[in-house]
Amino acid sequence: MQSQKSKVKSQKLQRGFTLLESMVAIAIFTVGISTAVFVITQSINVGTRTKNKIIAANLTQEGIEAVRNIRDRNWFAGRTWTDGIDALTNACLQYNSEYDTIDGACASGANLSFDGAHYVQTASPAQFSRAVTTQVIPGPPEQLRVSVTTTCGTNCSITAEDYLYNWK
Repeated sequence: MQSQKSKVKSQKLQRGFTLLESMVAIAIFTVGISTAVFVITQSINVGTRTKNKIIAANLTQEGIEAVRNIRDRNWFAGRTWTDGIDALTNACLQYNSEYDTIDGACASGANLSFDGAHYVQTASPAQFSRAVTTQVIPGPPEQLRVSVTTTCGTNCSITAEDYLYNWK
């Protein structure tokens, strides 16, 4: 008799222990899934921030190259090499086939949005904006300091600086 009673008691303990095991397993599974979701979310956020910084870096470099292009076109046209680019302060500069769209009146930089082929200036709010500032430094050799800042959202901006020379 004693043995049958202890069997029943043993089965009751096993049922309760199985329920406890199930609860622990569910808790571990929940923690594991939550961690995986958190890691995936963070990876997507980091990827997006990295993509935006790369785009901003390229837009910044494009701003410097546009000023360089205007300097070269000034030489070929027989104008002063700094004509139109000698005293820009937070100027807007956008792509076009001539790299000559400069607006010195946009104090906060131009909003840039992607039109399918290029980032172009827009009046509507956009994630990216670019401001170009230049300063002539008397020589010899005479230099043009070009500074371009592109913002790519909250706490995200890229600034690059280059010096162009009157080498002609």
